[in-house]
Amino acid sequence: MPEFKHIVRIAGKDLSGERHVQLALSDLKGVSVMMARAVAYLAKVDPMVKLGSLSKDEVARLEEVLAQPQAHGMPTWMLNRRKDEDTGKDIHIIGADIDRTVRSDIALERRIRSRRGIRHELGLPVRGQRTRSTGRKGMVVGVKRKEIRIREAEAAAKRGEAPKGEKAPKEEKPKAEKAPKEAKVKAEKVAKEEKPKEEKPAKAEKAPKEEKK
Repeated sequence: MPEFKHIVRIAGKDLSGERHVQLALSDLKGVSVMMARAVAYLAKVDPMVKLGSLSKDEVARLEEVLAQPQAHGMPTWMLNRRKDEDTGKDIHIIGADIDRTVRSDIALERRIRSRRGIRHELGLPVRGQRTRSTGRKGMVVGVKRKEIRIREAEAAAKRGEAPKGEKAPKEEKPKAEKAPKEAKVKAEKVAKEEKPKEEKPAKAEKAPKEEKK
């Protein structure tokens, strides 16, 4: 019986040898429990055996199946990268290859200026999420990243236009100087004094009443 190993290295990652094969393999990025169970069956290894109790040959068979699952009879619908952009083949990627592939896919979307690529570039949600009340972590909602704003401002300055979101400065009209308050009051007093007073007509004198006898 082979010596029990507490740590087993598979696909560039140290896995716990005290867990069952199907659970230990699921610690690899890109490998689910169902995928790990299928890999164990294709490698002719009991998925319920502790990983540390496997021999070197059994560990090598597991690595071979993980590297090329379709060549060992894995159904196509279980693979995570069908019709690859570069090769056009159905493949399964695990570990650090997933991060590298995701970065290259995002770079391609940005390069061809698709909607998804533009949303990635602006740092906004890509899959149709609402941004009115959620997604407020990090940058402010609706505000573009600093570099993009700078580029737009420079392009607008070359065209002689105001940048988007900013109104062009209005030309200030020269305001008429107001006369001082004291001068205005004096002018009103002079106008009143110069105005001729209207003579009121004299009232007619009433005739004396005759005394009754």
